[in-house]
Order: sequence, then C-alpha cells, then structure tokens
Amino acid sequence: MLVLLPYSLYIGTPSLWDANEAFYVEGPREMREAGDWLTPRFNFAEKLNKPILSYWLVLLSFELFGVSEGAARAVILLCTVATVGVTYRLGVLLLGRTSALWGALIVATSPKVIMVARRSLIDALLTVLVTAAVYFLLCGWQRRSRLRLGFGYAAMGLGVLAKGLLGIILPAGAIAPFLLLTRRLAEVKRFRPGFGALVVLGIAAPWFALMTWRHGWGYLASFFVGEHVNRYLHGTHGARRPFWYYMPTLLGEFAPWSFFLPLALALAWTPVRSALVGRREGSRSDLSLGDGLALLLIWFGFGLAFFSFSTAKQNEYLLPLYPAAALLVAHAISAIESPTEAGRSTHARRGFLITIAAVSVVLLVAAHLLLHAARALFPDYPLAYVPAFVLGVAALGIAWSGWRWRPRRVFGILAAALVVLHASFAALLPEIERYRPVRPLAERIRREAGAEDLVGYYRYTAPSLCYYTRRKIFEAFAPEELRDHWRSGKRVFCVMRERDVRELAERYGLALRTLDCRPSLFPLRMREFVRLRRPDDLERVCIVTNR
Repeated sequence: MLVLLPYSLYIGTPSLWDANEAFYVEGPREMREAGDWLTPRFNFAEKLNKPILSYWLVLLSFELFGVSEGAARAVILLCTVATVGVTYRLGVLLLGRTSALWGALIVATSPKVIMVARRSLIDALLTVLVTAAVYFLLCGWQRRSRLRLGFGYAAMGLGVLAKGLLGIILPAGAIAPFLLLTRRLAEVKRFRPGFGALVVLGIAAPWFALMTWRHGWGYLASFFVGEHVNRYLHGTHGARRPFWYYMPTLLGEFAPWSFFLPLALALAWTPVRSALVGRREGSRSDLSLGDGLALLLIWFGFGLAFFSFSTAKQNEYLLPLYPAAALLVAHAISAIESPTEAGRSTHARRGFLITIAAVSVVLLVAAHLLLHAARALFPDYPLAYVPAFVLGVAALGIAWSGWRWRPRRVFGILAAALVVLHASFAALLPEIERYRPVRPLAERIRREAGAEDLVGYYRYTAPSLCYYTRRKIFEAFAPEELRDHWRSGKRVFCVMRERDVRELAERYGLALRTLDCRPSLFPLRMREFVRLRRPDDLERVCIVTNR
C-alpha cells in the first residue's frame, strides 16, 4: 500500500493533458450536459470512433463527485491499482508468491504506468481488463471453474466496450498460441468457447445494437472496418512511425526495469524450452514454471509484434503488455537470487553486472538532467532538488550493491527510489502548473468572449480548451484556415505559440492583438532543455484576437 500511496497525491491538481486526456474528460462532460449516455461526444459533436465504457465510468464518477479533473482521473487510478492487484494474483498462479510480489511492485513503479494513472486514458482500463481476462481464463481452465471462466469472458466483453476488438485479440493472442505451442489444443474445450462467446456478446452487443439503431448500419462498418482494419493497415493522418518504434519507447517508458528484460528473457529460456518441447505426466492443465514463463513470453511477444506491424502507433498501446513484462523481470530477480544453476551461472552474473552498470549510468545522467531542470525552473523551491538527489544516491547504491553481489538489495534500492521519486514528482505538480498555459488562458477567454465569438487554436493542439471554455472550438493548422476565421466578421480568440504570432503578422500580414502570454514547459525538446537557464527561456503560448 505504501507503494500505491503516491498515486493519490495531487491527482486533481494538474490541468488536463492535451495528449488524449482532454477527449476522455470533455466527452463525458458533454454527454452529461446533453443528457445522452449512449453516444460518445467531443467538441459538441458526436464522436463515433470510440467505444463507450470509459465514458460511462467517468460519467458515473461525475455523478458521484461532480465534474472535475480529479473525478475523471479517479476512474483510471482505480484501474491502475486493480492492475497491480491482478498482476500479483496472476504471478502467484504462474510463478509463485515471491515473483508475484516483485511483478506487482515493478508494474506499480513503471514510469509509464505512473504517468497514465494520473491521466484519464482508456489504455489503463484496457490493461486491467486484458490482465483480468488472462488470469480468470487460466484459473477457470485449471480449476474447471465455470464461474472463473465467466469472469474472464466478462473481462473480454468489457474490453470490447473499452477499446474495441483489442479486448479480445490481446488475451486470445496470449492464450491460444500458448495452448498450441505446449501441445494442449485438446484442452480448448475446457475453456468453453461457446459459453464464452455468449458472455462476450451478451455484454458488448447491446450497446452496438443501440448505436446501430440510432446511427444506421454504416456505423458498424465505420467502427469495425474503419477504426480497426483501416487504422491498423493505413494509420491515421498523424506522423508515420517505423516498425522498430516500440523498442526505444519500451526502453524509456518501462525504465529502469526495461534494462533487465534481455537478462529476463535469457533466464526464462531454459524452462520455457522444456515447457514447449517436453512431455509431462499427469493433467495437461497443470502449469509448471516453464509453462508460466512461456505464457508470459507469448503474451509479451505477440502484443509487441502485433502493435509493431500496425501502421498506427501510439506510446500507450504497449501498456497492456506491462504486466507480462513485469512478471518476466520478476522471475529474473528470483532466479538471480536463488542458489540454483541459473542463479550461479557465469552468463547470468555477467549479464546482471552489465545491466547494473547501464542502469547506474542512466540514473546518474537522469539525476544530472533533473538537477539542471530544478536550477532553471524552481531555483527557490528546495523540494525540486529531491528527485535528482534520490536518483544520484540510488545509482551509487545499486552500483555498490551489484559489485558486492547483493541482488535483492539492488532491486530493493531501485524500487524504493522509484516510489520516492514518484512521490516527489507528485508534490511538484502544483509548481509545474505555472508552466502549463492552457487553463489560465482559457479562463481569460471565458471572461472576455461573447456567445457568438469564435474560439480555437492554431498549430498548437489544445483540445482541453474545449473543456475549460465550455464551448465549441476550431482547429487551424494552415495560415489560410486561420485567415478565413479572421475575416469571418466575428471576434476571434485563438491560442498559438508566440513564434507563430510573429510569423502571421510579418509574413502573412494578419492584424493580431495579443491579450496574454504564458510560458510552456510541454513539449520541450532536448536541445531546448539543455539550453534552458531560466523560466524566461521557455517558449510562450499566447491568446490573440482580431479586435
């Protein structure tokens, strides 16, 4: 519980993050305002490309606690806590209690999980549902329990309502190849697939039927073909990312645990190979250590390959793979600590020491960067220096413990440092808000804009402007688009970067009146970050008007 405590600190303080969170908070607010709980909405229009479950959960939270950032994020916070708990139960089933505890701890302290838990993103909801589906289906299969199988299929049905067919594809992609590769195809009937289909359809089909009744048969084609097949094959209008995009993404967002993944895969290979090619006596539903590792490896490998082949790539898509990755690393921790052949092998020791050296260097570099940020942005706020101090001490501690061959101490120091780091960053959130401009700029617009005035943004994606102004907003990414609004005869309020204000005035001759400008910390490129010496060096975001 101490590990999970920092998740609740200042959860409602930060303004909405414009990278996706705004859509999943403003949408339920508009649905509540319109009295329509059936069709997702955003920017005062129907949004037919998203399933409904996350909207319903946030709507329920709004009904209980009122409309606020904290009420919306409470849903995802609970999903994250549940993911940690289900990861532990799955770890007990597959690997044993020690590895299960480490796996839950690794999930809880992964940077990406920590970030998502503080933002209303449906990927956290999908993650707990996929993990629960895998756990309950395996439990039901092992124990011949129809009730547990029902829970597993119910999680898949809810997964469809959370994020479409991924709710079925990801757990099926873990379990079906596992049965095939471990020569258990005859066991498929014990999963009661007919019963499972009825449960999944019983949960997911009613909402899709109502949406089809309201919007016509074209809705189903648009949702399942357009938002699944076409999006997977052709992507969206965003930037195309290479096949290997998720490799550095995983390395950074699952760090520092991601550095142990190669060692984890190597230590898992021997028991996995035995599970894949060996023949065991007794019930085929008995899961050995090798079986458990094989399932986790297939789950992680299938998901990584599936998302890598997709043209549409987003960082959050990998989140449902984190429980599998965490449990693989947890097994490596247990294997290194044990006096068995795997733990004593020269290759394991060498790999562990190399990994420790890499992690120590990365932590020291991160400590240096955080110290630079604290000096530049929060020179008079002592708490801002805590993250750099924690990482620096942790780097030295794990380097010394690794050299003395104290694996348990190494991982304990690393986990403790991540917990303290999380709490420190959470305490810094109120200070960071001064460098997030959209909410204060939106408040200025609400005070000055009339009912007929136009509000929007230019080359600065800020969908949270819709939430904070409580009005429809426009998007403009080309000067010609903005010129049309400027000459519409209405007063226009537009949020844009200060450099774009200058370009529009000097190059395109638009008459711009600047009302307010605020420094912006996000996004900040590494080159700009290195040159940062004071808050005035940050890029500024402004409100401009045509009158």
